[in-house]
Amino acid sequence: MARWESKEARGRAAAYAWGVRASIYTLLTGALLLSLTTSAEAKDCGRLPKGKNPSVEEISNEIAKISAKHNVPTEIIKAIAWRESGCQQWRADGTFVYNKTDCGLGMFQLTGATARQFDVERLKDDWKYNLECGVTVMVQKWKRAERRGQAPTDPEARKILENWYYPVAYYWGGKTEDYLKKVFDHLEKRPGRLQQLLSRGVKITLASEAIPGFKWGDKFRAWPDDRFEDSEGKPHKAPTHTGTIGDPRTIAALETWLARAEKELAKGKPARAKKYLLRVLAADLDTPHKAKAEKLLAPQLEEARKQLDAFKAAERQLALRELRKFAKAWKGHPLGDEALESYKALKAKKR
Repeated sequence: MARWESKEARGRAAAYAWGVRASIYTLLTGALLLSLTTSAEAKDCGRLPKGKNPSVEEISNEIAKISAKHNVPTEIIKAIAWRESGCQQWRADGTFVYNKTDCGLGMFQLTGATARQFDVERLKDDWKYNLECGVTVMVQKWKRAERRGQAPTDPEARKILENWYYPVAYYWGGKTEDYLKKVFDHLEKRPGRLQQLLSRGVKITLASEAIPGFKWGDKFRAWPDDRFEDSEGKPHKAPTHTGTIGDPRTIAALETWLARAEKELAKGKPARAKKYLLRVLAADLDTPHKAKAEKLLAPQLEEARKQLDAFKAAERQLALRELRKFAKAWKGHPLGDEALESYKALKAKKR
Protein backbone atom coordinates (compact mmCIF):
# COMPACT_ATOMS: atom_id res chain seq x y z
CA MET A 1 0.00 0.00 0.00
CA ALA A 2 2.83 2.36 0.86
CA ARG A 3 4.46 1.63 -2.52
CA TRP A 4 1.17 2.44 -4.31
CA GLU A 5 0.79 5.65 -2.32
CA SER A 6 4.33 6.56 -3.27
CA LYS A 7 3.56 6.11 -6.95
CA GLU A 8 0.36 8.16 -6.59
CA ALA A 9 2.26 10.93 -4.86
CA ARG A 10 4.89 10.91 -7.56
CA GLY A 11 2.13 11.14 -10.18
CA ARG A 12 0.52 14.09 -8.44
CA ALA A 13 3.89 15.81 -8.18
CA ALA A 14 4.61 15.26 -11.87
CA ALA A 15 1.17 16.54 -12.84
CA TYR A 16 1.66 19.58 -10.66
CA ALA A 17 5.06 20.29 -12.17
CA TRP A 18 3.65 19.96 -15.69
CA GLY A 19 0.82 22.34 -14.79
CA VAL A 20 3.27 24.89 -13.45
CA ARG A 21 5.38 24.68 -16.61
CA ALA A 22 2.27 25.03 -18.77
CA SER A 23 1.11 28.07 -16.80
CA ILE A 24 4.51 29.73 -17.10
CA TYR A 25 4.54 29.02 -20.86
CA THR A 26 1.06 30.49 -21.22
CA LEU A 27 2.01 33.61 -19.29
CA LEU A 28 5.20 34.12 -21.29
CA THR A 29 3.40 33.53 -24.60
CA GLY A 30 0.65 35.92 -23.61
CA ALA A 31 3.16 38.56 -22.59
CA LEU A 32 4.98 38.17 -25.89
CA LEU A 33 1.77 38.45 -27.89
CA LEU A 34 0.72 41.50 -25.87
CA SER A 35 4.11 43.07 -26.52
CA LEU A 36 3.84 42.42 -30.25
CA THR A 37 0.27 43.72 -30.37
CA THR A 38 1.19 46.88 -28.49
CA SER A 39 4.19 47.39 -30.78
CA ALA A 40 2.01 46.91 -33.87
CA GLU A 41 -0.65 49.34 -32.62
CA ALA A 42 1.68 52.14 -31.50
CA LYS A 43 3.62 53.62 -34.40
CA ASP A 44 6.71 55.77 -34.22
CA CYS A 45 5.44 59.13 -35.45
CA GLY A 46 8.82 60.83 -35.18
CA ARG A 47 9.40 64.23 -33.60
CA LEU A 48 6.43 65.49 -31.57
CA PRO A 49 6.80 69.24 -31.01
CA LYS A 50 5.28 71.11 -28.11
CA GLY A 51 3.35 74.31 -28.64
CA LYS A 52 0.43 76.50 -27.68
CA ASN A 53 -2.93 76.06 -29.35
CA PRO A 54 -4.26 79.17 -31.15
CA SER A 55 -7.22 81.07 -29.78
CA VAL A 56 -10.74 80.61 -31.11
CA GLU A 57 -10.49 84.03 -32.77
CA GLU A 58 -7.22 83.13 -34.50
CA ILE A 59 -8.66 79.84 -35.75
CA SER A 60 -11.83 81.54 -36.98
CA ASN A 61 -9.91 84.26 -38.85
CA GLU A 62 -7.62 81.74 -40.52
CA ILE A 63 -10.54 79.52 -41.53
CA ALA A 64 -12.27 82.54 -43.09
CA LYS A 65 -9.21 83.24 -45.27
CA ILE A 66 -8.73 79.62 -46.30
CA SER A 67 -12.44 79.23 -46.96
CA ALA A 68 -12.37 82.13 -49.40
CA LYS A 69 -9.20 80.87 -51.04
CA HIS A 70 -10.45 77.31 -51.63
CA ASN A 71 -14.21 77.93 -51.93
CA VAL A 72 -15.10 75.64 -49.02
CA PRO A 73 -17.77 76.67 -46.48
CA THR A 74 -16.40 77.65 -43.09
CA GLU A 75 -19.04 75.45 -41.46
CA ILE A 76 -17.68 72.32 -43.12
CA ILE A 77 -14.07 73.21 -42.24
CA LYS A 78 -14.90 73.83 -38.58
CA ALA A 79 -17.00 70.69 -38.17
CA ILE A 80 -14.31 68.43 -39.63
CA ALA A 81 -11.58 70.13 -37.57
CA TRP A 82 -13.65 69.47 -34.48
CA ARG A 83 -14.31 65.86 -35.43
CA GLU A 84 -10.64 65.18 -36.12
CA SER A 85 -8.93 66.97 -33.23
CA GLY A 86 -11.34 69.12 -31.24
CA CYS A 87 -9.91 72.03 -33.28
CA GLN A 88 -6.54 71.53 -31.59
CA GLN A 89 -2.95 71.36 -32.77
CA TRP A 90 -1.67 71.07 -29.19
CA ARG A 91 -3.34 70.10 -25.94
CA ALA A 92 -3.62 72.37 -22.92
CA ASP A 93 -0.34 71.00 -21.54
CA GLY A 94 1.47 71.81 -24.80
CA THR A 95 1.73 68.24 -26.10
CA PHE A 96 1.16 67.63 -29.80
CA VAL A 97 -2.19 66.18 -30.91
CA TYR A 98 -1.61 63.01 -32.91
CA ASN A 99 -3.02 59.51 -33.36
CA LYS A 100 -0.68 56.81 -32.01
CA THR A 101 -2.04 54.05 -34.26
CA ASP A 102 -1.85 55.77 -37.67
CA CYS A 103 0.17 58.96 -36.98
CA GLY A 104 -2.68 61.30 -37.81
CA LEU A 105 -1.10 64.73 -37.34
CA GLY A 106 -2.46 67.87 -35.76
CA MET A 107 -5.65 69.76 -36.31
CA PHE A 108 -6.79 67.87 -39.41
CA GLN A 109 -5.19 64.52 -38.51
CA LEU A 110 -3.52 64.06 -41.90
CA THR A 111 -1.90 60.65 -42.14
CA GLY A 112 -0.10 58.22 -44.44
CA ALA A 113 0.12 59.01 -48.14
CA THR A 114 -2.27 61.93 -47.64
CA ALA A 115 0.15 63.61 -45.23
CA ARG A 116 3.14 62.85 -47.44
CA GLN A 117 1.69 65.10 -50.19
CA PHE A 118 2.83 67.94 -47.96
CA ASP A 119 5.76 68.86 -45.69
CA VAL A 120 5.15 66.39 -42.86
CA GLU A 121 7.35 68.18 -40.31
CA ARG A 122 5.66 71.48 -41.05
CA LEU A 123 2.28 69.79 -40.53
CA LYS A 124 3.43 69.32 -36.94
CA ASP A 125 4.93 72.76 -36.33
CA ASP A 126 2.57 75.08 -38.22
CA TRP A 127 -1.13 74.86 -37.34
CA LYS A 128 -2.06 77.25 -40.17
CA TYR A 129 -0.27 75.04 -42.67
CA ASN A 130 -1.96 71.96 -41.19
CA LEU A 131 -5.33 73.68 -41.53
CA GLU A 132 -4.79 74.71 -45.15
CA CYS A 133 -3.49 71.25 -46.13
CA GLY A 134 -6.57 69.71 -44.53
CA VAL A 135 -8.83 71.97 -46.58
CA THR A 136 -6.77 71.15 -49.68
CA VAL A 137 -7.56 67.48 -49.04
CA MET A 138 -11.24 68.35 -48.66
CA VAL A 139 -11.14 69.98 -52.10
CA GLN A 140 -9.50 66.83 -53.46
CA LYS A 141 -12.39 64.80 -52.04
CA TRP A 142 -14.86 67.16 -53.72
CA LYS A 143 -13.03 66.62 -57.01
CA ARG A 144 -13.21 62.87 -56.47
CA ALA A 145 -16.96 63.13 -55.97
CA GLU A 146 -17.15 65.31 -59.09
CA ARG A 147 -15.43 62.65 -61.17
CA ARG A 148 -17.97 60.11 -59.97
CA GLY A 149 -20.86 62.44 -60.73
CA GLN A 150 -21.64 62.68 -57.00
CA ALA A 151 -20.88 66.41 -56.68
CA PRO A 152 -21.74 69.23 -59.12
CA THR A 153 -18.97 70.83 -61.18
CA ASP A 154 -20.63 74.23 -60.72
CA PRO A 155 -18.57 76.17 -58.11
CA GLU A 156 -21.77 77.72 -56.75
CA ALA A 157 -22.91 74.27 -55.60
CA ARG A 158 -20.18 74.25 -52.96
CA LYS A 159 -22.05 76.91 -51.00
CA ILE A 160 -24.90 74.49 -50.25
CA LEU A 161 -23.88 72.43 -47.22
CA GLU A 162 -25.97 69.42 -48.25
CA ASN A 163 -23.82 69.00 -51.39
CA TRP A 164 -20.83 68.09 -49.17
CA TYR A 165 -22.43 64.70 -48.40
CA TYR A 166 -19.96 62.60 -50.40
CA PRO A 167 -16.83 64.79 -50.04
CA VAL A 168 -17.13 64.73 -46.24
CA ALA A 169 -17.55 60.96 -46.26
CA TYR A 170 -14.50 60.59 -48.52
CA TYR A 171 -12.37 62.72 -46.19
CA TRP A 172 -12.44 59.81 -43.76
CA GLY A 173 -12.25 57.28 -46.59
CA GLY A 174 -15.61 55.79 -45.69
CA LYS A 175 -18.15 54.17 -47.97
CA THR A 176 -21.14 54.76 -45.71
CA GLU A 177 -22.89 57.64 -43.96
CA ASP A 178 -21.24 56.88 -40.60
CA TYR A 179 -18.54 59.58 -40.62
CA LEU A 180 -20.52 62.30 -42.38
CA LYS A 181 -23.41 61.86 -39.94
CA LYS A 182 -21.04 62.55 -37.06
CA VAL A 183 -19.63 65.65 -38.77
CA PHE A 184 -23.09 66.99 -39.61
CA ASP A 185 -24.25 66.25 -36.07
CA HIS A 186 -21.45 68.53 -34.81
CA LEU A 187 -22.81 71.30 -37.03
CA GLU A 188 -26.18 71.00 -35.33
CA LYS A 189 -25.11 70.52 -31.70
CA ARG A 190 -21.89 72.61 -31.68
CA PRO A 191 -19.99 70.76 -28.94
CA GLY A 192 -16.98 72.28 -27.16
CA ARG A 193 -15.16 74.97 -29.11
CA LEU A 194 -17.69 74.82 -31.92
CA GLN A 195 -20.04 76.72 -29.63
CA GLN A 196 -17.68 79.69 -30.05
CA LEU A 197 -16.58 79.00 -33.64
CA LEU A 198 -20.08 78.58 -35.08
CA SER A 199 -22.58 81.35 -34.50
CA ARG A 200 -25.56 79.06 -35.14
CA GLY A 201 -26.36 75.40 -35.30
CA VAL A 202 -27.40 73.91 -38.64
CA LYS A 203 -29.37 70.69 -39.07
CA ILE A 204 -28.11 69.27 -42.37
CA THR A 205 -30.60 67.33 -44.49
CA LEU A 206 -29.14 64.06 -45.72
CA ALA A 207 -29.82 63.03 -49.31
CA SER A 208 -31.00 59.68 -47.96
CA GLU A 209 -33.66 61.52 -45.98
CA ALA A 210 -34.75 63.84 -48.79
CA ILE A 211 -34.90 61.41 -51.73
CA PRO A 212 -37.12 58.29 -51.48
CA GLY A 213 -35.26 55.09 -52.28
CA PHE A 214 -31.86 56.82 -52.16
CA LYS A 215 -28.89 54.52 -51.59
CA TRP A 216 -25.18 55.13 -51.10
CA GLY A 217 -23.50 56.05 -54.38
CA ASP A 218 -26.58 57.59 -55.99
CA LYS A 219 -26.10 60.97 -57.66
CA PHE A 220 -27.98 64.07 -56.52
CA ARG A 221 -27.74 67.83 -56.14
CA ALA A 222 -29.08 70.18 -53.48
CA TRP A 223 -30.27 73.67 -54.46
CA PRO A 224 -30.63 76.83 -52.37
CA ASP A 225 -34.45 76.88 -52.67
CA ASP A 226 -35.04 73.91 -50.33
CA ARG A 227 -34.87 71.40 -53.15
CA PHE A 228 -33.00 68.21 -53.92
CA GLU A 229 -32.66 66.83 -57.43
CA ASP A 230 -32.18 63.08 -57.85
CA SER A 231 -30.09 61.29 -60.49
CA GLU A 232 -32.99 61.52 -62.96
CA GLY A 233 -33.49 65.25 -62.40
CA LYS A 234 -36.67 64.78 -60.40
CA PRO A 235 -37.16 67.44 -57.66
CA HIS A 236 -37.75 66.64 -53.99
CA LYS A 237 -38.68 69.30 -51.44
CA ALA A 238 -36.46 69.30 -48.36
CA PRO A 239 -34.60 71.95 -46.33
CA THR A 240 -31.20 73.02 -47.66
CA HIS A 241 -28.69 75.42 -46.12
CA THR A 242 -26.29 77.95 -47.61
CA GLY A 243 -22.86 77.97 -46.01
CA THR A 244 -20.45 80.84 -45.46
CA ILE A 245 -17.62 81.17 -47.98
CA GLY A 246 -14.79 83.23 -46.55
CA ASP A 247 -14.69 86.55 -44.80
CA PRO A 248 -17.61 88.78 -45.87
CA ARG A 249 -15.40 91.89 -45.68
CA THR A 250 -12.84 90.34 -48.02
CA ILE A 251 -15.51 89.31 -50.50
CA ALA A 252 -17.02 92.80 -50.35
CA ALA A 253 -13.61 94.33 -51.09
CA LEU A 254 -13.11 92.07 -54.12
CA GLU A 255 -16.51 93.03 -55.46
CA THR A 256 -15.76 96.74 -54.94
CA TRP A 257 -12.43 96.50 -56.81
CA LEU A 258 -14.06 94.69 -59.71
CA ALA A 259 -16.84 97.27 -59.91
CA ARG A 260 -14.31 100.11 -59.98
CA ALA A 261 -12.25 98.35 -62.63
CA GLU A 262 -15.29 97.90 -64.86
CA LYS A 263 -16.15 101.56 -64.38
CA GLU A 264 -12.64 102.66 -65.45
CA LEU A 265 -12.73 100.36 -68.47
CA ALA A 266 -16.07 101.85 -69.49
CA LYS A 267 -14.38 105.27 -69.39
CA GLY A 268 -11.59 104.00 -71.65
CA LYS A 269 -8.96 104.04 -68.89
CA PRO A 270 -7.44 100.52 -68.82
CA ALA A 271 -4.35 101.63 -66.87
CA ARG A 272 -6.48 102.77 -63.95
CA ALA A 273 -8.65 99.65 -64.20
CA LYS A 274 -5.50 97.52 -64.03
CA LYS A 275 -4.73 98.89 -60.56
CA TYR A 276 -7.98 97.44 -59.17
CA LEU A 277 -7.76 94.20 -61.12
CA LEU A 278 -4.28 93.52 -59.79
CA ARG A 279 -5.56 93.98 -56.25
CA VAL A 280 -8.06 91.21 -56.88
CA LEU A 281 -5.34 88.93 -58.25
CA ALA A 282 -2.94 89.78 -55.40
CA ALA A 283 -5.55 88.53 -52.91
CA ASP A 284 -5.02 85.11 -54.56
CA LEU A 285 -8.42 83.79 -53.55
CA ASP A 286 -9.97 80.94 -55.47
CA THR A 287 -13.29 82.68 -56.06
CA PRO A 288 -15.19 83.80 -59.18
CA HIS A 289 -13.69 87.28 -58.65
CA LYS A 290 -10.22 86.05 -59.60
CA ALA A 291 -11.40 84.50 -62.86
CA LYS A 292 -13.32 87.65 -63.77
CA ALA A 293 -10.31 89.87 -63.04
CA GLU A 294 -8.08 87.71 -65.25
CA LYS A 295 -10.61 87.97 -68.07
CA LEU A 296 -10.86 91.77 -67.80
CA LEU A 297 -7.08 92.08 -67.67
CA ALA A 298 -6.41 89.79 -70.64
CA PRO A 299 -6.40 92.50 -73.35
CA GLN A 300 -3.53 94.29 -71.59
CA LEU A 301 -1.39 91.20 -71.06
CA GLU A 302 -0.19 90.74 -74.64
CA GLU A 303 1.27 94.24 -74.82
CA ALA A 304 2.71 93.93 -71.32
CA ARG A 305 4.47 90.70 -72.30
CA LYS A 306 6.14 92.44 -75.23
CA GLN A 307 7.24 95.34 -73.02
CA LEU A 308 8.76 93.03 -70.43
CA ASP A 309 10.72 91.06 -73.03
CA ALA A 310 12.05 94.32 -74.48
CA PHE A 311 13.13 95.61 -71.07
CA LYS A 312 14.94 92.34 -70.27
CA ALA A 313 16.90 92.66 -73.54
CA ALA A 314 17.79 96.36 -73.05
CA GLU A 315 21.18 97.69 -71.93
CA ARG A 316 21.87 97.40 -68.22
CA GLN A 317 20.93 100.85 -66.87
CA LEU A 318 17.76 101.10 -68.94
CA ALA A 319 16.80 97.55 -68.06
CA LEU A 320 17.27 98.12 -64.32
CA ARG A 321 15.16 101.27 -64.38
CA GLU A 322 12.32 99.88 -66.51
CA LEU A 323 12.18 96.44 -64.89
CA ARG A 324 11.81 98.04 -61.48
CA LYS A 325 8.99 100.27 -62.71
CA PHE A 326 7.31 97.37 -64.49
CA ALA A 327 7.47 95.15 -61.39
CA LYS A 328 5.79 97.88 -59.36
CA ALA A 329 3.12 98.51 -62.02
CA TRP A 330 2.28 94.78 -62.28
CA LYS A 331 2.60 93.85 -58.62
CA GLY A 332 0.29 90.95 -57.83
CA HIS A 333 0.56 89.38 -61.28
CA PRO A 334 3.05 86.71 -62.46
CA LEU A 335 4.46 89.25 -64.96
CA GLY A 336 5.30 91.55 -62.08
CA ASP A 337 7.01 88.69 -60.23
CA GLU A 338 9.01 87.86 -63.36
CA ALA A 339 10.11 91.47 -63.79
CA LEU A 340 11.20 91.70 -60.16
CA GLU A 341 13.24 88.50 -60.40
CA SER A 342 14.91 89.76 -63.60
CA TYR A 343 15.70 93.06 -61.89
CA LYS A 344 17.29 91.32 -58.89
CA ALA A 345 19.31 88.97 -61.07
CA LEU A 346 20.60 91.79 -63.24
CA LYS A 347 21.47 93.95 -60.26
CA ALA A 348 23.40 91.10 -58.62
CA LYS A 349 25.28 90.32 -61.84
CA LYS A 350 28.78 91.77 -62.13
CA ARG A 351 29.28 94.45 -64.73
